[in-house]
Amino acid sequence: MSLVQACSKLAAYLVCIGLALEFSHRLYWHLNKQVSSLDASTFCRSFLSAVVACIPLGAAVGITTVFVKYVDKRSISTLGLTYTGDSLTRVAYGAAIALGCVTVVFLTGILMGFIEVKRSKMSEDCMACLPLFLGGVIDFFTASVFEEIIFRGYVFFLLLEAAGAEVAIVASSIVFAIAHVIKHPSIPILYAFNAFIFGTLAAICRYFTGSLWLPIGLHFGWNVVSGPIFGLPYSGKPYDKGVVVSDVSGPMWLTGGRYSLDAGVLGTLALMIAAVGLIAVTPLR
Repeated sequence: MSLVQACSKLAAYLVCIGLALEFSHRLYWHLNKQVSSLDASTFCRSFLSAVVACIPLGAAVGITTVFVKYVDKRSISTLGLTYTGDSLTRVAYGAAIALGCVTVVFLTGILMGFIEVKRSKMSEDCMACLPLFLGGVIDFFTASVFEEIIFRGYVFFLLLEAAGAEVAIVASSIVFAIAHVIKHPSIPILYAFNAFIFGTLAAICRYFTGSLWLPIGLHFGWNVVSGPIFGLPYSGKPYDKGVVVSDVSGPMWLTGGRYSLDAGVLGTLALMIAAVGLIAVTPLR
């Protein structure tokens, strides 16, 4: 595959996937509001919240499958989704590394006096808030999976075929960072830089392990620990559907302020710690 062909497919794919995700997210938000207001049991609302949270993932998998099977004439397993005996172990490794590095910088923020932990609605009325909590966890999980399928899956695959590993790692990370800037135009510049670093770490893991399982675990763990567990701000808004709510202050460049921990130097520190953990569990070719 020539680089021109790869870039043409990449452009078409990103347009299609962008439109599909925009529509599916709008549908998810609409249905989620309806589920939250249903006069039904906690189990029923929790189940429905989990189901509707999977809508964007279904859209991303569907579009990606069409491109892989009918445009590239390949199997979806080409993207690194082949299940093997150590797949779940790699997911667990990635999630554990994310848990460790985010926890370290979270505690650092508390010790510096920049993070104040407060009680959430979940702690006050667990059963009533359970559907929102589970919906948030599934939302973060599915977002982690479909972003990895998109960026470290199909985008990485195209660039690897056309230009080799080094270009695929760097370029897919740039596309990943740009996608986050487009999604949130008011994003702090350090967030885009950290997104690039995260994308680079995930792409390196994708290349050396030959699969998406370790990047999926890292991405999922990072999002869930930051949001539903520690209740850190997300995209400029407080996250109040988690176990606790964290009120972040201090310099924007250091803590990310009310935008996200990923938008500050503490987020960069977490990525540096993650890099050490990933080196320890990622085999070299």
